[in-house]
Amino acid sequence: MKYRIGVDIGGTFTDFVLLSDLGELAITKVPSNPKNIAGVILDGLSKLSKQSGIDPEILMQSIDLIVHGTTIATNAVIQHKLAKTGMIATAGFRDILELREGLKEKLYDYSYAPPKPLVPRQLRLGVSERVLNDGSVLTPLCEDDVRAAADIFKREGVEAVVIGLIWSIKNPVHEIRVRDIIEQEMPGVPVFMSSEVLSQIREYPRFSTAALCAALAPLLTNYLDTLEANIAQVGFDRALRYIQCNGGTTSSDLLKKRPVLALDSGPAAGPSAALFFSEQVGNRNVISLDMGGTSLDVSLVNDGKIETRRNVDVHRYRVGLPMVNVLTIGAGGGSIAHIDDAGILNVGPQSAESYPGPACYNRGGIAPTVTDANLALGYFSPDAVLGGSIKLNYSKSIDVLKKEIGDPLGVSAQAAAHSVFSIINENMANAVRSISSEKGHDIRDFTIVCGGGCSPAHAAAIAQSIGVKEVLVPRVSSVLCSFGAAITDVRHDYSSSLSALLKDCNIGDLRTAFEQMRAEAFRDLAREGFDPDRVEIEMDMELRYVGEIGELRLNVQTALNKEDWIGAITESFHELHEAAYTFSDPQSDLEVMGLNLVAFGKRENTVTKVFTPDKQSAEDREAVWELPPRACWFSAEITTQTPIFAGKAAKHGQIVKGPAVIEEETTAILVPPGWQIELTDKHMWVLTDQSH
Repeated sequence: MKYRIGVDIGGTFTDFVLLSDLGELAITKVPSNPKNIAGVILDGLSKLSKQSGIDPEILMQSIDLIVHGTTIATNAVIQHKLAKTGMIATAGFRDILELREGLKEKLYDYSYAPPKPLVPRQLRLGVSERVLNDGSVLTPLCEDDVRAAADIFKREGVEAVVIGLIWSIKNPVHEIRVRDIIEQEMPGVPVFMSSEVLSQIREYPRFSTAALCAALAPLLTNYLDTLEANIAQVGFDRALRYIQCNGGTTSSDLLKKRPVLALDSGPAAGPSAALFFSEQVGNRNVISLDMGGTSLDVSLVNDGKIETRRNVDVHRYRVGLPMVNVLTIGAGGGSIAHIDDAGILNVGPQSAESYPGPACYNRGGIAPTVTDANLALGYFSPDAVLGGSIKLNYSKSIDVLKKEIGDPLGVSAQAAAHSVFSIINENMANAVRSISSEKGHDIRDFTIVCGGGCSPAHAAAIAQSIGVKEVLVPRVSSVLCSFGAAITDVRHDYSSSLSALLKDCNIGDLRTAFEQMRAEAFRDLAREGFDPDRVEIEMDMELRYVGEIGELRLNVQTALNKEDWIGAITESFHELHEAAYTFSDPQSDLEVMGLNLVAFGKRENTVTKVFTPDKQSAEDREAVWELPPRACWFSAEITTQTPIFAGKAAKHGQIVKGPAVIEEETTAILVPPGWQIELTDKHMWVLTDQSH
């Protein structure tokens, strides 16, 4: 039997998932240590070996794939721990990177400073050259300017170089020559051409994406090389892949060509895992809720397609490559409840984080949090967090809620806690609406899948608020992204610049452009070990009505094979536009703004179901299913004696009607009145609304 491993290295813990070809599953968490990655990996493998009952040496020989998600690129951007980068631009255009198309996120905050430039102005150097929008050369490249720039870069200790020339997407000849000169003058320094990183119209997204690649390259390359050397030390010499921001995986060689794809590497795998479990109940429309201690990540999968976006601002820097549409808000277990100057109760986005943490953690926290509210309402047990390894102080939660919220509002501690619980739930429900119903989706068609340790306590209330009738809580919810890493396919995205009216396009030219991208995709995937019969292709156009600012992406794979291909594309675009914006404009011409191709390398052995082998400890076998009931508040003032159940003692097919609480080792599942929950043989709990 062959195994694959999903590894998600976070700042505090590293999550491991071991998955066999048959779906046999083992999970574990170990403390992260960036100075000893090999030690972390060995520790994780040792624990997986113990859980699975497989000898460590045999297990290592049985692993044919390790997939890794990392926060290193995201953290580098947040902390601005980036390489010293130089930029070569067309003379007169070096400030495009800093002007950011005039973007200001807080329009009326005059004190709101712009982000620190990815490349400082003294290292953005102009060179004499000019290519026009038809690809013709107006001004030849002055190579002396390029060599002079290289001298300055060497003197300033530049670690990476980005090249951003006007209209290089139409004719990259000057960018190619600049790259060649820089590589001659500065051997060993990574160089990125904007036309190669992102062949897309509009300079700012292209320059910003390429500059991020350059700024991340030295750090990411060193990290990947160190990681692979460490993994080789523990005896692994087979495929190692990495989660990209587009939700797919890739090799280190291809990731080094576009380091920006490592942004949001961990969260990007969550939707794949959510889709996997939702398909088990026959629904390919999924909302993923991943609620941790500080934030909530929300994503959407529509008809089995993970939603991606282009031209996204990641910590205020524009990324033009496709990224999984993950909306992050400040709503987690550590989110702080406070009363503002107007006397209104707010929850988040500030967080108590791990230290000092919620008041109930006994680490000196003095602010009321969502975790304190859950404990005060009876949803969390003081003694059942992480299998009892963490004890929560109920009295401290009650005291801080009463002092900071209850007394100022003239209500009890439990009423204050219920208000905190209700507000955070509505904040999260609004986040779901913003990526679903506000984008033209009928949210009633979707299933919610929980990830993280906090989501299961809030998911039913969120579902009730937005009209969703079914919530899934996988038993791997606390390591959902690692599981997603273990099951997701390889993905590569390609783009071709085109700006023309649809009616003026030539079908032969379109097919040629797509065929060129297709050929490149097959070459890249062949290098990663995929035969042509394991490659799937999707083709789409970026379209808009003439005069519009934004574009919509439309799949044109079928339409291009029709005789009236223009009519087919036009009709489909009208429908797409109406779904997105509630109206269409059949009188307007359509304008093509770009062509895109997505290539997937499909796994040979697709897992369709997961299970945990029956290797319970004596303690688990003797575990009591029904625990003593406790008081829970499902309204501000009324308490209900609520049944409590031990998740580790559950049997497949057991059904519990709410109100109830299911206590798993890493989470607590709240079953409100009117809901019921069932543990299925598909390794997940299914919550359903029975109120209608």
